[in-house]
Amino acid sequence: EMLAKMGLPLAQCQQPYAFMTPSLKRRLKIMMIQHEEEYGLEHLKYTAFVRVSGYKSLLSASDMSLAVTALLECDMNKGSKASEKRNTALSEMKRNDEQMEDESLMNSFNIAYDALNSNSLSSTFGTIGGGEVGGSAEGTDLSTIVNGGDVNGNNGLGVGIRLALSVQKAIIATGISLVERRAITRLSHFRYAYLHATSHGANGTKVFDGGDTDDDGSRNTHHIFSKPLALTRLASYLMEMHRENKKWTGSKALPLVLLAEKPQTKSYLVVGFECPVTKGSSKKNSFRERFELAANSLEDGEFVFDSFDANVIEVKSDVGRFIEQLHYMIDSM
Repeated sequence: EMLAKMGLPLAQCQQPYAFMTPSLKRRLKIMMIQHEEEYGLEHLKYTAFVRVSGYKSLLSASDMSLAVTALLECDMNKGSKASEKRNTALSEMKRNDEQMEDESLMNSFNIAYDALNSNSLSSTFGTIGGGEVGGSAEGTDLSTIVNGGDVNGNNGLGVGIRLALSVQKAIIATGISLVERRAITRLSHFRYAYLHATSHGANGTKVFDGGDTDDDGSRNTHHIFSKPLALTRLASYLMEMHRENKKWTGSKALPLVLLAEKPQTKSYLVVGFECPVTKGSSKKNSFRERFELAANSLEDGEFVFDSFDANVIEVKSDVGRFIEQLHYMIDSM
């Protein structure tokens, strides 16, 4: 509707931005800014650094950051031949879930690190989702990404940008789903919500089966929100949503705790997020102290503080009891 009101040709709207006519691209930004207030859109345009590699590549620093973060936090080894060989070796060596997760994290780190190099293929492991090592592929480096146009390929920034888009869509869809299902519970001192990846977690049982089974019979142990940054972004989105509709303001502006199931380690990742008073403001996060007090009521080995962020904890026991203890501890402070 907005594009039609702006008078843009349908054929041009169906084209990737890179292939739109130059005159239309020059007018597009101005026209969108003119209509943003009418459609409730904000911050469509913001100042950012842009990296130009010859005439073929134009990539903003924000897109680069989001793409590399997606490569770092998303499990992209499923389906690749190299991954299958490694998983077979792990099974034979009877490694535990924590060791398998550590290897996956290291693999993701190397893939994300290689994507920062604009002149070479991903060399450490070389495959993402079934791609083969070596050879050139579109989307592998900056030279094949033209104004956000073609981001195909199995390696590098191309797949990173696609993953970043998928993560953002998942954040929006999950946030809306939590609200529509009224899955966010309010307590006296904070709100909380569960994000389940398996039927066992959804049923509230303490027993995990290590993930759901895919169509091919293999285990799918990855949960998109089982990583701190993605879960924190979801919490931030929920805060922004409810602040805009005036439901979480004033005395109703309580902190939010999200608990995402991690089938691969049979645990829950817990993130605490403070509620800023106004949009764009910041508030000191005091969940480090709160989480420590609640964790002290658990036995050793039932929780892990293993994140750069102080408001993140991994709970390996009854997560429901952890929430109860967190509420009691805050109530006594």
